[in-house]
Amino acid sequence: MAKAKKLTVFERGRIVELHKQGLSQRAIAAEVGRSKTVILHFLKDPQGYGTKSGRPKKMSPALSRRIRMAVRQDTGRSSSQIKAVTGADCSPITVRRICEGRASKTRNVFKGHVSFNATKLPV
Repeated sequence: MAKAKKLTVFERGRIVELHKQGLSQRAIAAEVGRSKTVILHFLKDPQGYGTKSGRPKKMSPALSRRIRMAVRQDTGRSSSQIKAVTGADCSPITVRRICEGRASKTRNVFKGHVSFNATKLPV
């Protein structure tokens, strides 16, 4: 399902005014033309509406750079060894995922395994 657009400033103000007048959430939703769930979420926290953007990143950008640098320096290391060298607090799979995300710029090799995202060389 596609995500709906966030409430505009005008819609937010209108929802607050209708709520102050004592209208139900269902009536406000019909008046504004939005779902009652959107109205409910907005009225729960009007100041914080639209500011939360999902799950936080497991890795900081600096740690991601350290992992990629460790791969470039020694391509023979396993993902577990890279995790130990960089001090990353994550699984070896997460280390691999970080490296494979940049495979088009740096060719990643873990003990002879070339990542799936790496560009293929002509045979």
